[in-house]
Amino acid sequence: MAKVLLLGEDPARATGLRVLLRQDGHRIHWFRDLSRWRDAEANSLPDVVVAAVASSGEVLEAPGRPVRGFPPPILFVHHDVDPFGDPCVDERIVDRLESPFMAEEFLGRVDALVRVRRVVRREQPVDGEATHAGGAKALAGWMTAILGTRLPRYPKPRSPYLEVAARVADWTDRRDGFEPGHAERVASFSAMISDGLGLSDAEATAVLRAAMLHDIGKAALPVEILRQTGPLEERQLRLLRTHADRGARLLRALDRDESVAEAIQFHHEHVDGSGYHGRKGEEIPLAARIVAVAEAYDAMTMTRIREPLRRDEAIAVLVEQRGTRFDTACVDALVASVRPRPRSVPMSPSY
Repeated sequence: MAKVLLLGEDPARATGLRVLLRQDGHRIHWFRDLSRWRDAEANSLPDVVVAAVASSGEVLEAPGRPVRGFPPPILFVHHDVDPFGDPCVDERIVDRLESPFMAEEFLGRVDALVRVRRVVRREQPVDGEATHAGGAKALAGWMTAILGTRLPRYPKPRSPYLEVAARVADWTDRRDGFEPGHAERVASFSAMISDGLGLSDAEATAVLRAAMLHDIGKAALPVEILRQTGPLEERQLRLLRTHADRGARLLRALDRDESVAEAIQFHHEHVDGSGYHGRKGEEIPLAARIVAVAEAYDAMTMTRIREPLRRDEAIAVLVEQRGTRFDTACVDALVASVRPRPRSVPMSPSY
């Protein structure tokens, strides 16, 4: 069961959604004054906001008290095309759904956004700490709190959860300190590496999904840290390094693909064991080793928070750190794809 703040001045727009949400076990607070909805949010502290409005602009631009911490995601439900397009703001996740839609699709979106909010806000033990808190029993209790104990009336298809995962990853990408399109470029470089290593189609597909979602855990981090141009303080570094574990938790709450979750969790490992979790060599999943090389290359060449490196300079760094920070085979596969090839000009035949 979740607390839902339902926004909508028009009963014809909001009533049907209210009925569906109640049937699925949620507690609803219907608020009609869009100019004061932020105050209602601050007072009720919902898990998610559902806005049955004609335009997202009238909601996003409304004044009011901000919610401290990670604010509830907003799901806009439009009966017509939104003239404001696809909204994106730094402070919160914004999703949208256009009519017509199936009830299961709508409720799946709501449930997925609630899971994101709860995973981000709730502390989970990591790397063996669950053992000190009661082991598997403590972890099971945490998952119960995240997923809820209610029995929903409507079975949820998988697609809304995957779409919300992609939406969260896109949101984190826009907030980050890289040039826009970081996740897509990392996926492209990961595809080059996968091809160079001769991975099967199934293996390559899992790698590409991990690449697209690898920084999803940054949804839990303040945008100021992500865009800070100067050196980070130690406490900021510790917080930044949590994003891999947070990303794996988010993925596990939204999807059942453990191979993708592990790739996200371990994509900051170094093959010499000096990474986030101390895994080394083949203890690191291959997909994580691939994403690590692809992300490092894009981070060096497409950053907005420091002077980017030229392509040849980034290649030199990758080659220099083969076998220590990066997997040798993954570096070689990427370098073979991105390094300029010498061009030969055929000579005219002599007579």
